[in-house]
Amino acid sequence: MDSQSQSNFKKITFFISLSLFFILLSYPLVRSASTALFYEHYSANDYSYATFIGVVALMVLIFMSNKLQGRIGAQHLYFLTSLLSIFTLAGSLWGLQMNFKPAAYILFATKEAYIVLLVHSCLAYANAYYSLINLKKFIGPIGAIGSIGGILGGQLTTWIVASFGTNALLWTSFSFIIISAAFFYGTRSESIKGLKSGHSITPLQAIRGVRKYILLIGAVVALSQFVIYLADLQFNIVFEKTVTTKDARASYLGNFYTIINTISLVIQFVVMPILLPRLSLRNIFIFIPAFYMILVISGFGIPGGALSIIAAVFIIMKGVDYSLFAATKDVMYHPLLSLQKYGAKYITDMFVYRTSKALIAFAVAQITIINVGALASLQFVFLALWIVAIIYLFEEQKKIKKE
Repeated sequence: MDSQSQSNFKKITFFISLSLFFILLSYPLVRSASTALFYEHYSANDYSYATFIGVVALMVLIFMSNKLQGRIGAQHLYFLTSLLSIFTLAGSLWGLQMNFKPAAYILFATKEAYIVLLVHSCLAYANAYYSLINLKKFIGPIGAIGSIGGILGGQLTTWIVASFGTNALLWTSFSFIIISAAFFYGTRSESIKGLKSGHSITPLQAIRGVRKYILLIGAVVALSQFVIYLADLQFNIVFEKTVTTKDARASYLGNFYTIINTISLVIQFVVMPILLPRLSLRNIFIFIPAFYMILVISGFGIPGGALSIIAAVFIIMKGVDYSLFAATKDVMYHPLLSLQKYGAKYITDMFVYRTSKALIAFAVAQITIINVGALASLQFVFLALWIVAIIYLFEEQKKIKKE
């Protein structure tokens, strides 16, 4: 790599890292505010419906993004998505202030959509840009930088709520979303075939020829999100009953997301450098659902069903999901071409990731009586299927490598 290429490489890495840092800095503010405002108007019984509506809205946005990607390019799409997210969040907050109760659903849906579209656009670009060697080298540090943003965002959430109230969280988050978009726009200097404006190939078209492999990655992602969602719902059922005021909920959630991002950061800086070089990806993939099984058993082996116990299980699962699972999953794309990587991440990390959440949310919403124990039984079923899907996934990977 010559000096010019090395300089450009460092610049692109800098822009990607700060884009992820600021968008994850914004998320604890948006999520804490939207969740607290949602529970001011609705209850945990409405959580599954809100999730389903949010994911359906996201599916529409993903379809539109796929069409726009080939016309305006990744950077312009990122900036447009950021602006639309800000306008929708602000409009929803104004609607609640005007006593328009359904605006809480719009706020909840936007919170679900914007973070998926922006974070995974950023990571998909990184996956397409880096070689396998550089991806293994930089994906951990880049993710860690994002986790630091999430940690700072969580602490900032608690301070803003105490000083200015819950509504101020949203207004503050808008500046971070714009800064993230500005940094990502800086990556436009590096042209990746298929990701520039005016290109005719869309992410969905890019995966032709490797669809079975992508389908299996999607199955693993879907099953992981089934398990995570059920843990999330378990937490929300207990959380709503235990913490009862808007500002108290927003403040609690600020600290809650700080802990998640701290665990993610520790895994990225301490655990991953030890595991990735020493264990095969297959063993790491199987370790994650096996570890989740232990968490579920441990959580319900402790009597009382206290918020702290339910929260601890969800926090650890989410921390592993954000770090170890996300990083090892990204490495699974390395047998693919650059545009195939982008298209694969687009489908699995946006479409499948959220569609699976919509399906499980809709299914759970049909259950008349929901209790934490029944949700745990469902988790074990999905964890077993997750391990089976991993076995088939690595068999298919062998076939792709031989071609």
